Amino acid sequence: MGIFDSSPATCPALPTPVNDAAPISGFLTFKQLSIYIAGPFMGFACLISLGLMFLHATHLSNPGEQTKIIRITALIPIYAIIQFANIYLGASAVYLLPWMNVCESIALINFVLLIGDYLSPSVKSQNGYLDVHGRYSANGVLGEAPVGSQKVCRLASQYIAVATLVALITDITQATGIYCNNSNSVHFAHIWLTIIRAISAAAAVLAIVKFTMAQKPNLPRHRIMFKLVAFKLIVFLNFLQTIVFSFAGASFTPSTTFSYLDMTVSLPAIIYCLEMVIFSVLFHIAYSFRPYVIKQPSNSSYQGGMLGIFGIVAAFNPVDLAHEIFDEL
Repeated sequence: MGIFDSSPATCPALPTPVNDAAPISGFLTFKQLSIYIAGPFMGFACLISLGLMFLHATHLSNPGEQTKIIRITALIPIYAIIQFANIYLGASAVYLLPWMNVCESIALINFVLLIGDYLSPSVKSQNGYLDVHGRYSANGVLGEAPVGSQKVCRLASQYIAVATLVALITDITQATGIYCNNSNSVHFAHIWLTIIRAISAAAAVLAIVKFTMAQKPNLPRHRIMFKLVAFKLIVFLNFLQTIVFSFAGASFTPSTTFSYLDMTVSLPAIIYCLEMVIFSVLFHIAYSFRPYVIKQPSNSSYQGGMLGIFGIVAAFNPVDLAHEIFDEL
């Protein structure tokens, strides 16, 4: 049955073989090969990105900025771990995949908040950069901008709500048999939820790109365009690969050695985990901890506590994050 009560549509059966494909070489199936390839990639991505988070937490001289960098960086190990787990989950991966987008939406709003923290106190004091529609020039004169700063925060925030709602509805409709991941028919929830999420993500990303470009002249030393590219490539590739594998899976014909789940779950997992290794290295350059190292002698001290525990707790405190978001809306 489809999502419409009167619809006689039934979700087509998954193409066979669904999961148990024949070995591609000796006793090695593509799923087993995926585990051997994606596993080390996932491990390297987590090790490198968690290392960057640890360096920020142990050199926490500017908590306002660095807690947001830690949250943004956390997207890399989350993506890698979820994708590697999906290889084991197989057909049940559909329940977990949409929650990647929820994590992505939280990272997006933190990028907006980070740009706000980069703006000088003198600029923020002029009615607050998030209380006006426009941008400030280098001398503090208010000018026109393609996207207002308050508007971009709202567009980024709506993606959190939409992504969370889409994830919940995906799990519910999958459990009740009306999601149908292997069909793009309008009678099932899959195509509608894919379109809704895509529109919401595109609105948020485009607004953030325009806003960041408008603020670039005011923040030359922060290399915000480099930071934007390093982060937005993750978001863009997730968006692109979700669309590509969604439509590819709907028309894919398995072979004896390459099953439906190999195409829709295992292969994307390998690609994602490899990409996360690359981005984890890139983040060490784009979001380096070195600008926050306190030069000696100085009266200042790091605020992260022993092994940066206070910095990690502050970064992942949901109450603090909620307050930061609502303060800027």
